[in-house]
Amino acid sequence: MAKPLSEYKPVYLIYGDQDIKVEQALDALKREVGELADLDFNSETFDGENANADEIVAACNTLPFASERRLVVVRNVDKMDKDGTDRIIEYVGDPSETTILALVAKKVAKNTRLYKAVDKINGILERKGPDRSEWPRETQRLFAARGRTLPVDAAELLVNYVGKDLRRILIETDKVIGFAGERTQLTRADVEAVVAQTAKASIFDFTAALANRDCVTAFRLLDRLLGDGESIYAMQAMSLRTVRDLLSVGALVDRGEGAVSQVAAALGRPDWMVKNLPRQVRAFRPGELVEILKAAADTEEKMKTSRDARLVFERWIVKVCA
Repeated sequence: MAKPLSEYKPVYLIYGDQDIKVEQALDALKREVGELADLDFNSETFDGENANADEIVAACNTLPFASERRLVVVRNVDKMDKDGTDRIIEYVGDPSETTILALVAKKVAKNTRLYKAVDKINGILERKGPDRSEWPRETQRLFAARGRTLPVDAAELLVNYVGKDLRRILIETDKVIGFAGERTQLTRADVEAVVAQTAKASIFDFTAALANRDCVTAFRLLDRLLGDGESIYAMQAMSLRTVRDLLSVGALVDRGEGAVSQVAAALGRPDWMVKNLPRQVRAFRPGELVEILKAAADTEEKMKTSRDARLVFERWIVKVCA
C-alpha cells in the first residue's frame, strides 16, 4: 500500500551497479505514486545524457493537471555535463512541492555535490547487487519467486556460467524454467543442459583463447562479446576463474591425477568445460600462474576505479598471453 503523498521526498537519487535493481526501485516508486496521483497526464521522462537541464527544471515546476503530484524521471543523470548537473543541484536546494523528481544513475560517488544535495533531504535510494558470497542465494530466490526450487550447487554453477549480473541471471533463470517444463524441483543438470550450452559458444571461447595464450583470438572475441552486450566485469570474473582452474589442474597433473574425469570431479564442472585444461596448463612456467593471479586481483581493483575498465583488463590479457 502506498504511503501518503506528503511522505514522499521531492527528489530521489536512485542508483546502483545492478541496473535491474535500479529499475525495480524506479518501478516501485512509479507504482506507489501512481496509486495516489494521475501519472497519465502528470509524468515526464528525460535522458540526462542529452536533455536540457532548464527543460527538466521547467517540467518539475509545472503544476500538476487534476492531480496532487507530478513525477519527473531523469535517466543517466550521471552522464549530464557540469552545467546541467549544477542546474539540477540548484533545483534540489529549492524543489517544487508538487513534483517528485527521480534521478536515475548507475554510479554516483558519495563525495559529489549532487549526492550530498539529495542526501541532505534523505532521498538516496542505493540498490546494490548481492555481496560476493550471496549471489547463489539471490539466484535461488529468483527461482523461488517463480515457484521453483534450485539446489545451491546448481545456483553456484549458474552464477559461474553467467557472471555476477542479475539481469543476465534472470534471463537464464527463465530459460532453465522453460526447459524444465512443469517440474518444480530443478537440478544442476537442468542448469548444465541450458546455460552451459548457451554460454560455451561465447564467453567460454574467450576463456579458452586466454588459457591457450592466444592473444589475437582473445582480443577478437573480447571485442565481439562486448559489442553483443557482455559485461566487461563478467568477463574478468570468468577469466579469473579460468586462471584458478589452471592452478588447480596444475596441482592435479603434478599428482598424476590429470585425467579429464578426475579434473571434472575435482572442479565440479562438466567434462566439456575442463577437457583442455591439462594441456593448456603446460603452456605456463612454474609459478607463472601465481603471478598472473596476483595481477588479476590488482586488475580487478583498478577496473572498479578506472574510467576505462576495458583498457585495464586488456593490459592484463596481454600479460597472460605474453
